[in-house]
Amino acid sequence: MKQIPLAAARRETTGKGAARQMRAAGKIPAVVYSAGKPAENLMVEAREVDRLLRQSGGGSAFLSLSVADEPARLAMLQEMQFDYLGKKVIHIDFHQIKADEEISVEAPIELVGEAKGAAEGGLINQNLYSVLLRGRIADIPDAVVVDISGLDLGDNIHSTDLTLPQNVAMVSEESVLVVACVAPNTGGDSGAEEEGGEAEEE
Repeated sequence: MKQIPLAAARRETTGKGAARQMRAAGKIPAVVYSAGKPAENLMVEAREVDRLLRQSGGGSAFLSLSVADEPARLAMLQEMQFDYLGKKVIHIDFHQIKADEEISVEAPIELVGEAKGAAEGGLINQNLYSVLLRGRIADIPDAVVVDISGLDLGDNIHSTDLTLPQNVAMVSEESVLVVACVAPNTGGDSGAEEEGGEAEEE
């Protein structure tokens, strides 16, 4: 899964007053958490946070987090707090992870190809849009690609049919419908009404 580069700086001050001053200066207070280590107080340029939001789509994101002149570290965007209007980011929490650490990530499902059944008037109904995967960050794909070109009318693909990279697994073993090629509704009820009318005439 791709990593978004993000630069941060350490901050010595904490509290609401200091946070307001930082935001007024175009910086967003942040904290990075790491297992077995004290939390670190950081600050990030507001424009960098805006870029992060655009590139992550507002969802989960993995970062190459640079702090001062230290080597970049692998981190996950854990939480963003917004103002009361829900427009401006006022605080960020990061979680530092290890390269060999297994984590659970929601990955989007991307359909590719033109289903054979679509040429016969079939409709593509997607039921599942993401799947929870577990593995190392380097092994987890940005998206689970599903080729639907082989789908005929009446065919479907379930989550247990998905092809995943080596060392990556779905968290749930339950088989869930991902996508199906179904026949369009041709208004079959009208035929039943016609049959009923003929019966009455007899």
